[in-house]
Amino acid sequence: MNATPTPAELSDAEVERFLAGMVGPAGRPERMAIEAGAARRMALALDNHDPVHYDREVALSRGYRGVVAPWPLLWLVYFTCNDPDVHHDFPFGKALVHGQDGYEFFEPMIVGDVVTMRMEIVEARLKHGKSGRLGQIVERRSFVNQYGQLCANLTTTLFRR
Repeated sequence: MNATPTPAELSDAEVERFLAGMVGPAGRPERMAIEAGAARRMALALDNHDPVHYDREVALSRGYRGVVAPWPLLWLVYFTCNDPDVHHDFPFGKALVHGQDGYEFFEPMIVGDVVTMRMEIVEARLKHGKSGRLGQIVERRSFVNQYGQLCANLTTTLFRR
C-alpha cells in the first residue's frame, strides 16, 4: 500500500500548509550588466526616439547618470537571470497560468549598471472555484543596481488549476 497521499487525497489544510511554506526568498540572486546595444535596440523596438536612450550628453544634461535603459529592458534581465532551479511544484492541479503583472519604478537603469534581480514569493494561498482548487502565488522580483538603489519591482500573479 502506498503511504504517500495522492493530490486528490490531500486535504485543504495540507495544501494550505504547503502553499504557506512557499512564501519567502526563491532562488539565488542573479546579476546582469545593462549594455548600450541592448538598451538601444529596446528603445528602437518601442519606437522611442528620445535621445536620453541614445546620447550620454543629453542624458547627463537631463540629470541622469548616463544613457537611460527603457523600462521594458527589465524583461531581458528577468529572462536572462531567471533561476532555472526555481520550480512552482504544487501538490495538485495540472497547469500554471499567468494572471497579471504589476510594476513599480524607482531609480532608472543606466547603461553600465550591473543589476541584481532577487525573487521572493510574497503570497501563496488556496482558493476554490467552480472547477475546484485554485492555488494563487504572488512573486516579486526586485531589481537593484550596483549602488544598492532599487530600480524596480515586478510583481507577478500566477494560478495553479
